[in-house]
Amino acid sequence: MAFSTIFAGITGYLVIFLATSTLGAERFDGFNVYWALFFAISGIVQGIMHETTRGIRAASAADTTRKIVDENDNGIDDADEIVVSESATGTAVIEVLTPEEIEADRRRQLMRHGSHRVDAAELGLGARPLPTAALVGLVLGALMAATSPLWGPVLLPEGQQVLGTVLISVSTALLAVQSAFAGLLSGTARWRSFGILLTLEAAARIIVAAIASFLGDPMAGFMYATVAGAVVAPLMLPLTPLGREVGQLRTDVPLGAFLRRSANAMAAASAAAVLVVGFPVILQATRAGTEPIVLSNLLLAVLLTRAPILTPITSFQNALVVHFVDRFDKGRLALIVPVGVVLAVGIVGALLAWFLGPPIIEFMGEGFAMGGDVLASLTFAASLTGVLYVTGAATLAHEAHGHYVAGWWIASGLAIVILLAVPQIVLATELALVIGPLAGALYHALVGMRSRRHAVNADTAVTEED
Repeated sequence: MAFSTIFAGITGYLVIFLATSTLGAERFDGFNVYWALFFAISGIVQGIMHETTRGIRAASAADTTRKIVDENDNGIDDADEIVVSESATGTAVIEVLTPEEIEADRRRQLMRHGSHRVDAAELGLGARPLPTAALVGLVLGALMAATSPLWGPVLLPEGQQVLGTVLISVSTALLAVQSAFAGLLSGTARWRSFGILLTLEAAARIIVAAIASFLGDPMAGFMYATVAGAVVAPLMLPLTPLGREVGQLRTDVPLGAFLRRSANAMAAASAAAVLVVGFPVILQATRAGTEPIVLSNLLLAVLLTRAPILTPITSFQNALVVHFVDRFDKGRLALIVPVGVVLAVGIVGALLAWFLGPPIIEFMGEGFAMGGDVLASLTFAASLTGVLYVTGAATLAHEAHGHYVAGWWIASGLAIVILLAVPQIVLATELALVIGPLAGALYHALVGMRSRRHAVNADTAVTEED
């Protein structure tokens, strides 16, 4: 997993560099918005992966003969580690257990033998994630195609609306299958196979992008490169023994419940996807008349100033949740150290960006330039988004999943309002990325961390009764 995550991150930024050096500032904005649109959709559709992971894990928890796998050697059953965030620049793994899952684990530990075993016929009533996801993908893909007259003219590169619509619609359908496959792998603790999937997806993108840089129409080539990874999972399913094996698995809930839970998970996943991965989409949608060179420079500046701060934080989400679970009794005081570290990194990063950022931006390609003061402010703003990740992890540790989502939506909503209200685009971007995440983080800290861990309290009570 570690290698695949690093490889995916490196290749993702290599694709960006190939695009900036090939397209220049005059055309990079079109590609970057398209790239962000694809990965925002990917982040939202990953709700299917979350529910598939949970459902497969819960079904296997009923089987007391299931081997406990800990490939990461961190003391946590790998089937309990749910992948919650995957993008072209990395994967975050976080342990999110519902009260029902904690109780299922407790029963499995206390009752390893006996009549509590679930009959196979009963398990057979559960939904099969793959065919269900394929159907959901077809519906979502058709919806994207049908609504393309609304978003296509604004978000797709000039002269590429037909190709862009086809690629986004088809890839949306494929992403649903990919998410289900990833959920099946993580739910059965096949983390090495999951890593192979990530590696192949990243390799597909960089190979197609490298070819695109030599084409007469590089924009089309980079659009193909963006979606290239989406074909890997649908190919692995029928062509590999593992794919055929996990494709037969069922979750612990029937079809209707699986669809409802997946929809809820997709709604939750969209909260962070909109502000982080999808920010270029928001910026383009709210500032459609901006000069391409100005927009390209701003989008690249946001991308490069976020990377050093957000990539490590998203990679250590699991550790953050564990940090807050272990310090639950400290309440909000547990925020001081991680938030302080993130803000300190943001301040140091802002100083470095002020002096070192401008030549780095100019190195990316023709027409790219940005002042050090703007890069410094965007770097510190990125640290506030990092704080939002930290408070989000704390909120999840308090099992306030609804407040976790609400905090992210508050941040996204405020960012959109600011982008619409402030006339100057650079100032609007700076304010949106400062005020939005700050408001979301305050909501997490003040409201989300008020909740009690009912499942832990209940589990403690049961232990005391025993």
